[in-house]
Amino acid sequence: MGSLGESARGEAVMVSEVRGHLRRNAERAPDAVAVRSAHGGREESVTWPELGELADKVAAGVAGRRFRGPVTVVVDNSVASVATVLGFALAAADVALVERESSYLLDEDSVLRRVGSGRVVCPPEAVEPLSARGYTCLSFAELADGAGLDGLDGTVSSGRVRDAEVLQMTSGSSGRPKAARQTVRNVLRGGELYRDAHRVTAADTIVAPMSLSHSFPLVGGLATALVSGASLRTMTRFATGALVESLEEATVLLGTPLLFRMLNTVLPRDRARTRLRLSLSSGGPLPPDVAEGAVQRLGAPVHQVYGSTETGLIACQYDREEPWPAGCVGTVADGVEFRVEHEDDGPVVLWRTGTMFLGYAGTSAGGPRPDGFHRSGDHAEVDERGHVFLTGRKDTFVNVGGRKVNPERVEQVLAAHPGVVEVCVYGALNDFGEQEVRAALVLRAGTAASDVVASCRERLMPYEVPHRVREMAALPRTSMGKIDRRGLRSI
Repeated sequence: MGSLGESARGEAVMVSEVRGHLRRNAERAPDAVAVRSAHGGREESVTWPELGELADKVAAGVAGRRFRGPVTVVVDNSVASVATVLGFALAAADVALVERESSYLLDEDSVLRRVGSGRVVCPPEAVEPLSARGYTCLSFAELADGAGLDGLDGTVSSGRVRDAEVLQMTSGSSGRPKAARQTVRNVLRGGELYRDAHRVTAADTIVAPMSLSHSFPLVGGLATALVSGASLRTMTRFATGALVESLEEATVLLGTPLLFRMLNTVLPRDRARTRLRLSLSSGGPLPPDVAEGAVQRLGAPVHQVYGSTETGLIACQYDREEPWPAGCVGTVADGVEFRVEHEDDGPVVLWRTGTMFLGYAGTSAGGPRPDGFHRSGDHAEVDERGHVFLTGRKDTFVNVGGRKVNPERVEQVLAAHPGVVEVCVYGALNDFGEQEVRAALVLRAGTAASDVVASCRERLMPYEVPHRVREMAALPRTSMGKIDRRGLRSI
């Protein structure tokens, strides 16, 4: 194979870095819980030595199968799914991460079908339904146990390996679903940034109730726990009771604005103080009243985090004596550069970070510019002290509880119904100040809106299905003939 060049040496270091973190954590605290997952009223947990052993078994199973192309892993936040993600990293194999209830798996036109290998590793109960949709499936246990290897070598190479890619579903700044390509090294670097900014140590317990397939919990939760030795708590299905129970031992809580709003409704203001020292909010703007209520009930500061799947961490608030200015999402993170470009509808900030993505799978369009800067799609301002203020969003994505819903994709699904003449999907605020998906429909005679909505549930997740539907004789349009989305929101 020839001598090991500079690039290959760096790639080998990447694999040894993942393994090194697992080993160091195991040696430092062999009895410490690495991951604890709540599942249906019970819990499962593993120590750092046990997690390392499980990840090694997965890596051997991956190496033995010699997968071609990214393998989709359904991350249900179980211990097995965490070990599977780490095992793919140890095997230097590309992986696409999706949550358990992902419409990308159901949609035959999704980006996963175009760029993936057609192979899926998933919870055992998902094997049969996903196989029926044409995927070649393995359960977590089958992969780790080496089922179906048929004598193939399952040894993980310690020589020349590559820095594996992690594909995550994202809208990008254009609003079309894409698979952003990150390296494992970048994910680990992101964990180091969270660790250093928020002083996370092995004494911490991080609670991440969202799917680890998303950038914020993957980097702020799993990667941060791995590089710091902190314990990670997850749940396979979100349940308010399980979340409240987890707060008893949590020191760091990851959440979305919707999650903190929900906690404000179930936690008393005079709640007894716990070990919690910090909460981090990402996935959308955190309303001041929600933040204030959460601080009162949790007894710890709630800091905003700003970033994206493509860029990683851009800015964040952190513990400091000086109050954060109103509307500020924090200061620019270490290693982040920015450039402001002025457009007709306001200043747009371009970002270049140390964890910048490689581009989108299956296309050369939409990636970072040749100079490494990326347009996030947000209108923003940065003051002389590095404080970042978001002033608006360029795209029309709907932020439902921290999950980004692509209106164009929902429109395509609704428009496939033969009774739909025209459709417009848009976001609007509900009575609680949260965004929800709404649709305006022009229907053929004899078509019921309820039938149209029912037909789209097979291809969309519940949070993507329009919450409200308005039947119209014609969609409102601007003088240029475009659908007047702003007008629809005001109706």
